[in-house]
Amino acid sequence: MTNAVAELREHARCTLAPTMIRAEIAKDGVVREGYLINVSLGGALLTMNDPPPKNESWELYLLLPWAIGECRVAATTVWHQIGDQGEPIGAGMSFTDVSDDTKQKLSRYLARFAELSEEVSG
Repeated sequence: MTNAVAELREHARCTLAPTMIRAEIAKDGVVREGYLINVSLGGALLTMNDPPPKNESWELYLLLPWAIGECRVAATTVWHQIGDQGEPIGAGMSFTDVSDDTKQKLSRYLARFAELSEEVSG
């Protein structure tokens, strides 16, 4: 991605390396595990076997590292990432209900991740 494209994004992600956070998704008492990749304040890619169908809403629960804490966010599946065999292997999740506390925690996580990325690549 070019810098110009990154600047146009409403919720730009760290371009040095993908972020990855273990997460649980829940709906109607069903809880499943996966990983959030390329996390931003607006959404993330959820990788897992058999990701949720498009246009479904789920609760995401994640524990951010560096003692930042737990977050809960409502999210809706907006697209699928397809594997080599044509099967969905991930789902683009748009965050639809993010509390101020969760926004602050995600912002701290992304800032810390960017700092560490700079140290590694610097």
